[in-house]
Amino acid sequence: MIFHKNISEIKINKIEADDAKGVHLTTLIGESQGAKNFFMRLMRIEKNGFSPYHKHSWEHENFILNGEGILKTEEEDIPVKKGDIIYIPPNELHCYINKGEGDLEIICLIPSML
Repeated sequence: MIFHKNISEIKINKIEADDAKGVHLTTLIGESQGAKNFFMRLMRIEKNGFSPYHKHSWEHENFILNGEGILKTEEEDIPVKKGDIIYIPPNELHCYINKGEGDLEIICLIPSML
């Protein structure tokens, strides 16, 4: 069955954690929408916010929808901006830091078998 919905109809979840600030994470397509292989999420980081500095055993792919910031890794800080595509391999320590004037919005694809 095809799933179709406007983003304005989807609940946005704010992450409440000591190692994150101003992060909203929303599953756009997941198990409840019938996805079997990949999940699509939208992460929105408020001005001066940051995601947790973390790593995990799965890869994920990101697309920067809006804003600008830094992708912090163990090796370097990588500037990111609207239109950038990013592949983060498994077990790579990383986080996003919003350095722009507005929200940093990122589409994140992850495998469903977590």
